[in-house]
Amino acid sequence: MKRLVITLLTTAALVYPILSTESNLSIGAADAASEKVLSLTIEGDLLDSAEVLLSRRGLRIRNHLGMSCWFPEKPSIVYLLNPENQTYFAQPASEYIDDLREDYRPLKYTRLSRRPKTLPDGTKAEMVTAFNIGPDKKEVIVAEVTCLKNTNLPPAVHHMWCAYMGLPEKDFALPIGAFQNVVKIRHVREAFNGGGKKRWRCVALPRKVTTKTMDDKLLKLPTNYKEAKDKASLYLSTDGNLQEKDLEDFFISTPRKKKEASTR
Repeated sequence: MKRLVITLLTTAALVYPILSTESNLSIGAADAASEKVLSLTIEGDLLDSAEVLLSRRGLRIRNHLGMSCWFPEKPSIVYLLNPENQTYFAQPASEYIDDLREDYRPLKYTRLSRRPKTLPDGTKAEMVTAFNIGPDKKEVIVAEVTCLKNTNLPPAVHHMWCAYMGLPEKDFALPIGAFQNVVKIRHVREAFNGGGKKRWRCVALPRKVTTKTMDDKLLKLPTNYKEAKDKASLYLSTDGNLQEKDLEDFFISTPRKKKEASTR
């Protein structure tokens, strides 16, 4: 239960991707009538199962924790949204990224190799392989990243998405999938301890890549949402202001739901 509450209070997680044959992956037209949004449906350790939208107007992620939005005009803030109680919380972007990447240390590599990759629908992509020196002084592969090129996303949006993915923007185009050979950090009494041996982990894998016509509602803070007092209020309150009754309802209803599910 404690881990569940921590997950709620921190946010937002092996097959080939399925891509739309209708995709035009060039984004960034200033004309609202023709403006497109890049849509990624991905799965993996980073965001669990999520839909990611990227455009010149910003970034939006929707997964089991709700939604998060980032806008270039306020680059230091990520807005967390909870559709269930229609509240939002403005979190410093640096804290949001730390929460998102809390299980992984930064990727270290000594060199990169690149090769063309053709996705199943014929879209041209790039496979970037990252190498580092292992304990035995031999070179080992530490990551494989699939990137889309020529998306025409603004540098600020590209920078923020690379920060989410834990990849330096100078070395990668738009990363849409990543496998890393890493030790996942283990949390023990709020301290970080390396756990076990390195293993290949799916950080993010796209299930679908396509484009959508821009709708103002896609990348805009809803006007009918209330600002939550804090992150706990965002996820556990009914109206953005956490009350004692909200906590009682949460801890009472969770075991009840589990019991009901077990009797079905």
